[in-house]
Amino acid sequence: MDSETTYSLVRTWFGTGGLILMMVLFAAVLAYALWPSNKKKFDHMAKLPLEDKDPEDSGKNDKEPGQ
Repeated sequence: MDSETTYSLVRTWFGTGGLILMMVLFAAVLAYALWPSNKKKFDHMAKLPLEDKDPEDSGKNDKEPGQ
């Protein structure tokens, strides 16, 4: 087996493996996003920018330590 044949074989297998990996990752992210038990969490996160309340970490002082 010469180096060009080996390169071609490896490139084909890694290209196919990369495609399969990306398809599996896409399906996993899509399933996570559309899973019914996550709806409440995503609805809450979608409404956060519209709330008038201060962020929970607003209790921090703007002053530097020692002032």
